[in-house]
Amino acid sequence: MTCRTFGRTSSWRCAPFPVHSISLSLSTFFLFFLFLFLGLATPALAEPQADPPPVQVTWPDLVALVERHPRLEAGQLDIDAARAGVAAASAIPNPELEVSLDYGTESLSDASIVEWDVSLTMPLGWIAKRGLQMAAAEADVERARAEVQLQRREVLRQLRMLFWNLLEAQARAASLETLEAQTTALLRTVERRVDQGEARPIEVVRAGLELDRVTGELEAARATLRARRTALSLWLGVPLDTEIVAIADLETLPTASSREGALATAREQHPSLALAQTRARALESEVAIEKRARVPEFSLKVFVAHEVERQAYGGALTIDLPLWNWNSGRIAQAEAKLAADRRQAEADWREIEAEVLDAQAACEASVAAAARFQKTVVPRAESAAATLERTYELGEQNLLEVLDGRRTLLDVRRLYLDALSQAHIACGRLSALVGEELP
Repeated sequence: MTCRTFGRTSSWRCAPFPVHSISLSLSTFFLFFLFLFLGLATPALAEPQADPPPVQVTWPDLVALVERHPRLEAGQLDIDAARAGVAAASAIPNPELEVSLDYGTESLSDASIVEWDVSLTMPLGWIAKRGLQMAAAEADVERARAEVQLQRREVLRQLRMLFWNLLEAQARAASLETLEAQTTALLRTVERRVDQGEARPIEVVRAGLELDRVTGELEAARATLRARRTALSLWLGVPLDTEIVAIADLETLPTASSREGALATAREQHPSLALAQTRARALESEVAIEKRARVPEFSLKVFVAHEVERQAYGGALTIDLPLWNWNSGRIAQAEAKLAADRRQAEADWREIEAEVLDAQAACEASVAAAARFQKTVVPRAESAAATLERTYELGEQNLLEVLDGRRTLLDVRRLYLDALSQAHIACGRLSALVGEELP
């Protein structure tokens, strides 16, 4: 509302606001609060999503998660099934109940006649076989457990390979990053010397090409690192873009056991021996069961019969007559399976021994090669590259020799990391074969 004065009396007259003024004021008020709200909300909406923190894993962490592997879960279910087989083998067969009802008429008097009888049959042949069947079922449980242990060793071997390959990729990327920084510093030195007239301009081009070469290898190493992280992410069941960081000392070399020690440990702890023994026990039980099957099966029957003129009670004993078959074929089959399994176990063990010897030799050779790089080759290459770079800064060395020294250092570091990774993987394969738990 607006108020004005009129005349000498200075009287006040008031009138309402114009309609368009009210609309404009409300619109301005609404827009003001809308902009205020957007101004307060925009920082929260525009704030970028923070990357998930890297997941650090150690070898004990992975060993603790190994039971989640589908192979081992399937093996555990196989053990449960074998245990249920023991319960099935120990079960006592149910008796058979038979009820019959006859209805008819008497021939002379046409009177209705109802006759009935009830019989209960108890099989007794299971008594002779129950113990042997339970022994075979228990051997099957041990077989399932041995197979799970064998699968666990194989899963650990594969997981160990993924873990150490990831460590090697991390170390290679870090080494190339350091080399890229050093090559960038060398390029700055070359540019400074060219500006001072101490070197030819072509050396800037050569140093720049060397930097491009190192950068390209660094990008390839990072791509390999991403791929190996993805492979481990699939096993761990985490998102594929998760940054997984393996934590371990790659330069601490494992200890290579002797040939005799490796074979002795394998004979004592390898799961294949337990698996062969449980298979043999199960087949021996099958042979005993088939031999016991020659004993005729029998059953006991009791009955009550109601007839027209009498009430009968009685019993019966039923025995199989082995006239045409003495179970010779099944016995021969079971014995042949047992003999074949024993020969197969012997052949398998020879193959395992050969594989253990091969793994032991590979572990010993890879550890020796990595130790040689660690103690001699890498320090010499680093010293030579540093000396060449220092002499170049003093103007006493050619750039081509400096670049050649750096390329040699890059190759040596690559071979060194490969040797470290192969040493851990080869010795891990040996530990899986002999049945040891090594980091």
